[in-house]
Amino acid sequence: MSDKTPARAITGWTVGLWSFTAVAGGVIVGGLLHEPEPELTTAPPTTTVSVTPEAEPPTPVRVSPSVTFPTQIPGCSSVEAPSSDESYGAVFGPGEYDNPAYPWFSGRKAVAMSTALRAALPTDVTLEFGPLDRSLLFTPILGEPDSPFGGFTDARADLRRGAGAGTLSVTVEQSEEPVPACTAGWLDERRTAPDGSTVDLHDTWEELDGIRTLSRSVMAYRPDGSRIVVRSTDAPSVSMPTGTVPLTRDELVAIALADGLGVGDPIPPGTIEPPPPCHVRVDDSPAFGESVAARVNAALAGALDGVSTDRPLGDVRPDDFGLGLCQAVRVTTPGQPSTLTVSIAAGQPMPDTEPKDGGSARTSADGTVIEAREEYFTIADQSGRTAEEFVRTVVLTTPDGTRIDVTCRAEQPSAPLPFEQLEKIALAPGSVTP
Repeated sequence: MSDKTPARAITGWTVGLWSFTAVAGGVIVGGLLHEPEPELTTAPPTTTVSVTPEAEPPTPVRVSPSVTFPTQIPGCSSVEAPSSDESYGAVFGPGEYDNPAYPWFSGRKAVAMSTALRAALPTDVTLEFGPLDRSLLFTPILGEPDSPFGGFTDARADLRRGAGAGTLSVTVEQSEEPVPACTAGWLDERRTAPDGSTVDLHDTWEELDGIRTLSRSVMAYRPDGSRIVVRSTDAPSVSMPTGTVPLTRDELVAIALADGLGVGDPIPPGTIEPPPPCHVRVDDSPAFGESVAARVNAALAGALDGVSTDRPLGDVRPDDFGLGLCQAVRVTTPGQPSTLTVSIAAGQPMPDTEPKDGGSARTSADGTVIEAREEYFTIADQSGRTAEEFVRTVVLTTPDGTRIDVTCRAEQPSAPLPFEQLEKIALAPGSVTP
C-alpha cells in the first residue's frame, strides 16, 4: 500500500442528486397585415403567449454505503483502493442458443445448467409462478467475446421462503482472466473452496428515494474458467422489499459451486433443448393466477392422444410481457415434426363469424366461435437458411371473452397436426376466467 493514507470514509454517503432549471419561453405576436382603419387612433394591443414546458420528473435519489479505505478483508492478503470506474450497458435481442462464438454453450447446456441450479436450491425455497424468463431458465448468450457487454448467460426468478420473499439471479460466463485483486467496496470476504475455486462474498444495500433494498452476492472464479455470480435480494419484482434476503451466504456459495453449473461441466445424457418461445396472441389480457394455470395444465395434459412431444403439454405460464398463459412444445411424433403452441387470453371481443383468408368459422350451441385457417410462409433463420412453413391454427372464443389459440407450425414436407387434433386441444381447458 502507499504511504499516503487516504481519508477513512473515502466516499461518504453516495447520494445522486440532479437539478434542473425550467425557463419559460414567450412568443411575441405583433403587427398586422392590413392598414389600420381611420377611426383607430392607437395600434392594436400586442398579444404575448407564454409557453411553459412540462416539468421533468425528478431524478431518483440513490444512496449506497460508504467505502472505508484502508481496510482489511478476511481471506485477502492485501486490499486495493476502491475504483470509481463503472461501466453500464446492455445487449438486447432474441438471440439463439447455438452461438458459434461460444462453443461451450448451447440450448441443451442451458437446460442442464437450469436443472443444476434448481437442484441446488434449499428444499424450503419456492419459485414464484411467472414467465419462462423468470423461472431460472438460462438465456441465450448475446454479443461477441470481445464486446464490453454481453458474453454471458443468466437466469432469474422470484423466490418465496416462509414469510419472506425476494429475487435470485445467476450469471455465468467463461473467462481466461486471472482472479482479480481484492478491492475495497467489492467484497466482504474471500474464500478458497476445496476444488480450488476462489469465492468472493458481499452484502450491501441501496436506497432509492428512501426505500432500501438489501442484496447478497457471491462471485465464484472456478478452475475451468467459469465466472459465476449468484445474487439474491429482498425485493420481489412486483412488490416492496421484505427486509430479509431469502438465501444465506453459505447457500449462495453452494449454488455457485454446484455441479453442472460450470462452463466445463458435461451435459447429462437425455437433456433436451429449451422450450420454443411463446407469446400470447392478443394485444392485452388480464393476468392469470397460479390456480387457474394449474386447472388449465390438468386439462391440457390429457389432450394429446397419440401425439408425442419433447416435453409434456401442461406447463402454461404468462408470456414475457406478463399476458395470459402460453406454452410451446415440439411435436416428436415420427413423420410429423412441428411446433405446437397454446395461447390463452381473457377479456377478448367476440370475432366476426365471416370466414377470413380462406379459413372457416362456426358458432357452437353455447355461443362459442371456432375459427380455423391454414397459412404458408417462407421463413429464414439468422444464418440465412430459408424454408417453407405450413401453419394450421384453431381459435376458440367463448361468450365470456376467453380466447384460446392453438397453432401448429411445420417445415415442409412435414405437415402440422390436423384441425381435429388442434380443436380438441383448444376445447380442453374450457372457459377460463382470471
